[in-house]
Amino acid sequence: MSTTYHFSSEELIRSCPLPKTLYSHKSNTNKSLTIEAAKIEPLSSFLKNIKKHIEYSDVERLIEMIGRQLHHLETEQNKGISMFYLDDITVFHSSSSSSSENHTNAYFAITNEHNIYDIDDDNHMEITIPILPETSSHLSKNVAFLSPEYKEFMSKKTIPHQIHFKSSYYSFGLLCVYCYVSRDRDIIHNANTSKIFDTLLAPIINTKIYWFLKQVLCENPSERRYICV
Repeated sequence: MSTTYHFSSEELIRSCPLPKTLYSHKSNTNKSLTIEAAKIEPLSSFLKNIKKHIEYSDVERLIEMIGRQLHHLETEQNKGISMFYLDDITVFHSSSSSSSENHTNAYFAITNEHNIYDIDDDNHMEITIPILPETSSHLSKNVAFLSPEYKEFMSKKTIPHQIHFKSSYYSFGLLCVYCYVSRDRDIIHNANTSKIFDTLLAPIINTKIYWFLKQVLCENPSERRYICV
């Protein structure tokens, strides 16, 4: 039995990285898109049933698909994302041709448009709406991942506030660490130096995912590179 998900954000419809085989209906004006899949769930739900971390191949697909979406937003729409919550990303399961009846392929897409902003000529986004992530609650499933510049914005508590569009790279890097390396929220929330990251990423050193994370988790936004594995 399949389930459906309805996109109503034009930005996300235009940048949707999901395979066309999952499309159930798409309007000619990019005003609506319906996805049909074997199972659709928020990323937190996907992680809940996994004891340690998601599979390496799923992390690769997560990085590749979100990267395609961010790239389209930036290059085709001149828009960026300020930060990620865990459940800003939805998991779409497609039935596989595998002999196992229960086997599905997991695909990923950004489904929350509330943190999307225009990018100006100085590569910054102007945040005009105060967003205060609940990072301290250990009961919340929807974890927030903050770049150093987003933490600065929160500490100043002033709007509008200018933030580099690559804030999303850092935020997404932390999200990947949470999915694949450590579920300790305090460690991830406070990991803001290269020494801490070297320790945190030691178990996956020299893998493709390791080098991806090293590129996006640079403290200086202008030095961050989103290079898909």
